[in-house]
Amino acid sequence: MRGFQKLSIYELAIYKDLISSYEYLLLPIYIFLFFVATRIVIELFYKEQLIQKYIYLGLSLKVLGGFFVTLIFNYYYHGGDIGTYYNESRILANLIFEHPESIFRIFFYSPQGEDIELKNLLLQLNYINAPDTLIVVKISTFFNLFTFNSYLITTFFFSFISFWCIWKLVTLLFELYPNNKQSIFIAFFAAPSLIVWGSAILKDTICFSCLCIIHYYLYRIFIQNKFKPIYILYIIFTGYIILNIKIYILLAYIPCFSFMVTQHYKKKIQNTFLRFMIAPFIVIFSLALSYIVVTQLGAQKERYSSDKILQTAKIQRDYIHEISIKSEGSSYSLGEMDNGVFDYILKMPAAINVTLFRPYLWETRNPIMLLSALESSVVLYYTFILFRKRKFKNTLDLLSKDVNLQFFLLFGLLFSFMVGITSFNFGSLVRYKIQGYPFYIAAILLLYTLQPDENGKSFKFKHFFTKRSR
Repeated sequence: MRGFQKLSIYELAIYKDLISSYEYLLLPIYIFLFFVATRIVIELFYKEQLIQKYIYLGLSLKVLGGFFVTLIFNYYYHGGDIGTYYNESRILANLIFEHPESIFRIFFYSPQGEDIELKNLLLQLNYINAPDTLIVVKISTFFNLFTFNSYLITTFFFSFISFWCIWKLVTLLFELYPNNKQSIFIAFFAAPSLIVWGSAILKDTICFSCLCIIHYYLYRIFIQNKFKPIYILYIIFTGYIILNIKIYILLAYIPCFSFMVTQHYKKKIQNTFLRFMIAPFIVIFSLALSYIVVTQLGAQKERYSSDKILQTAKIQRDYIHEISIKSEGSSYSLGEMDNGVFDYILKMPAAINVTLFRPYLWETRNPIMLLSALESSVVLYYTFILFRKRKFKNTLDLLSKDVNLQFFLLFGLLFSFMVGITSFNFGSLVRYKIQGYPFYIAAILLLYTLQPDENGKSFKFKHFFTKRSR
């Protein structure tokens, strides 16, 4: 790849408008072609009319959410994270167009590698030289090769593929809860934070898509005892992506999934006394296995190792809080905390509360924050009426019998605690929380709709499309 020209200031800069005029002409063509392909897939594999409508609505929400946040970042913030990801991926795509013989060399570039020429060339690019953002840039670069370096069409690719990854998990949940499809759809496709921050060129979009794929195939293997070798490849591939982008997602997910598996097999023990006696050992085994796996994962990233994870959380929290104050952003505080486990445990309720139910309406400072506050208020309302209109004993009884609901609630709460205790900025928090947020919403809606009310009637949402309840 000798003869590479040094990157110009123009190429390195995130100039005010990253969207070219030709994109508005190309975009309708791509949308038309992809929706035609979607229509063919739907007609072949999804015969139920209601499912077809869910696909169209979910896909439309994802695409609109991706365009919305991209346009906001382009015209209001003049770049931001999304603009930086796209700009650096555009640079890599241009290098590939100019030197197609070096495509593999570019895609396998690593800032820790020995390719001195590429290192010197890309030295001034921030995201390409950080391991957790490099993968996002490379994925965006791959899409750019098929989109003529179009910002909007690359965003459309992210939205479109993300939808089908999430849909994979949603179809599994439709199988498990055939009479509660709307609750599941709302949790995974209708939450505004997920629509906006889970559909654009962002780490969050990629990680949540991969998380859905991982859970789908792990569930097939460990809970439904359906195994195919290709499932392992899917799990390894998506797990590798999350491991390199946001390892803490796996640190929260693995203990929760391990708990679900042990609970599932514990319920298969028919003898009540034996099940009672063996339960503590199953829990201990689950915790020990989770600790070993999490420790090994943490060892892959030094700052997430067991002896440094609290220090990492403090550094992350202080950094975001300081930047937020300097930029007069939407910061929050959970009070003083030392770097001890006990302090984190005491802050757990406050951290979960700030993730799931804040910002409150009176804490909003801008339209985007208002949207987040409205969403949080709705989630708080449904959490409240779950305990207000459903008997607590019945809720616990349902929860004890359903390992999926246990996983949804446990993972949703644990992940909410993790991001709430480390973010200290509402703008960052609304993005970080989307990995666990849909699972919490699904848990609350299913716990509510699966139970009859005091009059013995089951709750049903008014359907989006039809008067039928299913």
